[in-house]
Amino acid sequence: MIRYQSRLGGGAAVLPNPALCDGWTADGHRFAGDLPGLGADQALLGTWPDDLDADAVVRLAAVIGEGSEWEVMSATPAVAQKLGERARPQPLDLEIMRHLQHLQHVCHRPRLHLRIEEERVPVSRARRSPTRAVAELVSHPGDWEHRTLKSIQPSRVLARLVEDEWNLYENRVAVRLVDHLLKYLAKRLEELRKIEAALAAGRDHSDKAHTSFWRARRVYQLWADTLTTKTEDDLRATMRRLEIAQRDLQALLGAPLYAEIPKRLAVPLVLKPTNILVNDAHYRKVAALWRAWVKFGHKRQETIEQRTSRRQQEGRAWDKFVLLLVARAAGALGWSASGSAASCTLHRKGWAALELKQDSDGIVTIRSPQGLLRLLPLCASLVGADPLAVVTAIRTWDADNGEVVVVHLGVERKKDADATRESEMIRLEAAPTAETDRANGWTFGGRAVLFGCSPWSIDSEERMARLLSGWLNRRAVVRFPVHQSLSSLPPVPPEWTWMRAAGADLVALRSPTDGEGRAAKAWAAAQLRELEALALRAKQARQAFARAPIAAVEAFPAFVDAAINDLGNLGACPVCGESGVVEPRPGERADGADATWWARCSHCESEWGLRPCPSRGCGSKFRVLAAAVGLDPRTAPTTVSAADWPDKVYGRDVWAQPCGTASGLGNYRCPACGVCPGGGCARCRVDDTNKTPLHHAEARARGALTSSLKTPTR
Repeated sequence: MIRYQSRLGGGAAVLPNPALCDGWTADGHRFAGDLPGLGADQALLGTWPDDLDADAVVRLAAVIGEGSEWEVMSATPAVAQKLGERARPQPLDLEIMRHLQHLQHVCHRPRLHLRIEEERVPVSRARRSPTRAVAELVSHPGDWEHRTLKSIQPSRVLARLVEDEWNLYENRVAVRLVDHLLKYLAKRLEELRKIEAALAAGRDHSDKAHTSFWRARRVYQLWADTLTTKTEDDLRATMRRLEIAQRDLQALLGAPLYAEIPKRLAVPLVLKPTNILVNDAHYRKVAALWRAWVKFGHKRQETIEQRTSRRQQEGRAWDKFVLLLVARAAGALGWSASGSAASCTLHRKGWAALELKQDSDGIVTIRSPQGLLRLLPLCASLVGADPLAVVTAIRTWDADNGEVVVVHLGVERKKDADATRESEMIRLEAAPTAETDRANGWTFGGRAVLFGCSPWSIDSEERMARLLSGWLNRRAVVRFPVHQSLSSLPPVPPEWTWMRAAGADLVALRSPTDGEGRAAKAWAAAQLRELEALALRAKQARQAFARAPIAAVEAFPAFVDAAINDLGNLGACPVCGESGVVEPRPGERADGADATWWARCSHCESEWGLRPCPSRGCGSKFRVLAAAVGLDPRTAPTTVSAADWPDKVYGRDVWAQPCGTASGLGNYRCPACGVCPGGGCARCRVDDTNKTPLHHAEARARGALTSSLKTPTR
């Protein structure tokens, strides 16, 4: 009996119906819909990647190697490798271009053998008769039309029929070679079109008229590191020559030889050295082209064991690709690591330390003191799967021991059927509007989300950096403000603007400058000397003296150091890296629980800071980034689709999702509850009664889908 195991933990005797493709293992092996033993009514959401996508991640994993260090992954772009080499003609391409004319000659002017047969045919068809035709006619009265006194008038006679023999072994080789080369060229041109789509996407993603110039610069740099300036010329020339070869081969489908050879006749891979294949000038080149196809283009039929082994390799390669995306995104955000890429500690000044691990099931776990993020690499394409069924399947992981991101394969495609160079990533968009965010990696309230990526997409790294940046700004930041309760502390100087003292509550609203920090520690040292002198005099006079002020003054330098360490990074611009001016907003509560801050970069004019959630009952605070991107923020949302907002405009330079309408300019959705004070679009619309997102359409769709499923996912 097959034992099924969820890759996120938990087993089942029977596979849930439906289940996510590659979301479960069968007896420890990853599988797709062709697993032996699956019931006829068992539904799997998604399909295993095709050969081109699987080969791309396998080649990328081979470049990274086993047990790679963090530095190796950070330096390896997470895109399909050797695109420039693949854009040039491959060995079989060259052989096709060199010998195709000989294959055309054979199909139009084949070698034929004469086939001579003797058969009784009507007199009108008889052209040649053997000498024994008279004897045969005399012995077959049924072939007489009538008889006279002198002779016999025949209706049928024995005749010698001479016909051309088309079905020769050498001709079968030529016809089957046409079929094989057409299949090869179809796959090869599909690969070249993927490279062309990557080039077009690079231009599209770096178009400064529709995207941030910061994002355009990063995408262009990644594009330049991956592709050479000659790649586009090589690609164009190769595609033109192969498309001509494909048209010539398709024309051979109407050649006389192709029509005469039955399609059911196969030819073994190893050719027989017949006289025609060895001595004929044209057939000899056809044989050479056949051997080149066997060497470079033939894919042998797999056994069940071989297919299972291949899928385990492709699944592990996809896991490594997802880890590579995480490493590249973390490095781009300024994090450094100690340890191997699969088990390391991430550090960044002013942030909490993180633990990153990838287990044997490929799950990438990022743990911070404030939360847990798990990324499930799903070696499957969800394009074509029922969106509502997929969302229902991942909904079981909502707020389940941390936040869950299901990383699946996205597919690059043309926007329109005509010859446009624009491209976009297909993302799984659910029918309810409220689930569009879940389908594009925007999590609210700990919901499990989907993240589509591909080694063919130039934008995967940028979007992964956005996803991680949003989570890190919720779960890895130091709590603001720095608060400490020190009773009996002497009154601090009122001119100190970096902190506020209200009774026993000390609240640091910004990091003190070097001069302010030295002044604060000097004040504490002076207060300590004065208090110790008073304590000494009290002891000599045998009088009582309270030690609490001394303890409070001794603890005060630690409070100053905490303010420097925890708040010192608030003024670093997350967009350009320059220093900005931090403006504390103290709030009204003595402990600073309602305090926020806002910063502005004088170099790039970006703004960032901490905001309170506008929803009643939420009470959370979240960090937002308003990057200066060189675009009109009122029209930027209208330049992209809802699925691309705001990835294609801001890229990774966004912490909380901005409102997608001009009326909501400057408003952001709370990551905890999803509420936006703008309320100008369907994704951030709020109910006037309780200020919570409208999920009525989602609830109706969920109920309809749940009633149609045979077995719940969990």
